[in-house]
Amino acid sequence: MKRIFAGLAGATLLLAAGVMPASAQNKTFLTMDVLSAGSTSGQFGIAFSQIIQKNLPIEIQTSSGKPATKSAVDAAMGKVDLFTSAPAINYFMQKKLAMYAKVDDAPELNKKLRNIVTFPVGPNQFVTYADSGIVSMQDFKGKIVYVGPPGSASTKLTTDMIEAVTGLKAGEDYETPRFDWQSAETAFTDRQMDVFIAFSELPSPMIQQFSLVSKIRLLGIPKDKLENEAIQKMAKFPGRSIEMIAPKTYENQVNEEPVATIATFVGLGTHVGVDADLVYNMTKALWDHIDEIHATAPWMKTITKDNAFAQSNIPLHLGAYRYYKEAGFNIPDDMIPPEAK
Repeated sequence: MKRIFAGLAGATLLLAAGVMPASAQNKTFLTMDVLSAGSTSGQFGIAFSQIIQKNLPIEIQTSSGKPATKSAVDAAMGKVDLFTSAPAINYFMQKKLAMYAKVDDAPELNKKLRNIVTFPVGPNQFVTYADSGIVSMQDFKGKIVYVGPPGSASTKLTTDMIEAVTGLKAGEDYETPRFDWQSAETAFTDRQMDVFIAFSELPSPMIQQFSLVSKIRLLGIPKDKLENEAIQKMAKFPGRSIEMIAPKTYENQVNEEPVATIATFVGLGTHVGVDADLVYNMTKALWDHIDEIHATAPWMKTITKDNAFAQSNIPLHLGAYRYYKEAGFNIPDDMIPPEAK
C-alpha cells in the first residue's frame, strides 16, 4: 500500500513540475476520493485503481480522509472524478437535509452525480477496549467517543443512534474529537479516546489491528431498543438495514452474544462530465477482473452482479449503463441515466 501511494505522490510531483514521463503521455489521469485506506471503501478504491491501471491506459490519483459528504459536492462540481458515494448522502442532498440543509443548490448538484457500482460497506461497529469499563452505549457519558469526521453522513447516523438508544447528546454528554479516519485510528490505538466507531465490512481491517493490541468489546443496540421508532426509521433509510455481528468475529473479542447495529451500502460514484467511453471501459475492466477484486479481501466477495445496483438512488453513468446493458444485467428503470432516455 505504501508503494502505491508513494508512486502516486511521485507522479503528482512530476506533473506539478511540468514533467510528463514518456510512458504517461498517452494515459488519462483521473482523481478518486476514498475514506481511510483501512476502511471498506478504501480497500475497494485501492483494488479498483490497481485493476484499472493494470489493464487500461489510465492513471488514478487516490486521496483519502475527506468526508464522503464533501467528496459528493466536489464530484458534482467536477473537482474529483471518482468518489465513495452513498444512498444516504444522495438522499440528504436531494432533500436538503442534515449537512446540506443550508446548501441551496444541493438537489441540483446531486442531479450531476452518477453511479458505477454499489456494494455493502458493512455494519456500524462500535469498539472499545475490554478494560475501559464501558459495556454499553449508556456508559459513553463523560467519555471521548469518535463518531466520524465532522459533517460526514456516518457521524450523523452514529450520533442519532447513540441518542436514540441512550438519550445522550454529542458534544454535551460525551466528547467527539474532530479527527479524520486515519488520525482517529492512530488515536484510538494510542488510547487517546475511549470508543472508536466506523462503518466497515466484517472483519474490519481497522478493528483487527485494535484487537491485536488488546482485548476489545463491540457495543450495539440492546434488544429492547431494536423496535424503538427512531432506530426503525434509521434502519429504513436509503441504503440501510439492521445487521448482527457475531461473537469471535475478531481475535480477542470478549462479546459472548451477537451485537445488533445498522449496516449500509455505498458505491463507486462519478459525475456526468466524465467521458462515457472511459467509464464504459472502467466498468468492463471491473467485471472482467472481478475475481481479482474478490481475492483482495474476503468481504469483497459480496460485490456481485446481484447487488451491483442495490440500494442506489442515483442513475448509472451513461458509460456504465451501456456496459451493463450489453452484458445483460437487469437494470432497474430508475437507474437508467436521463442521457440514455
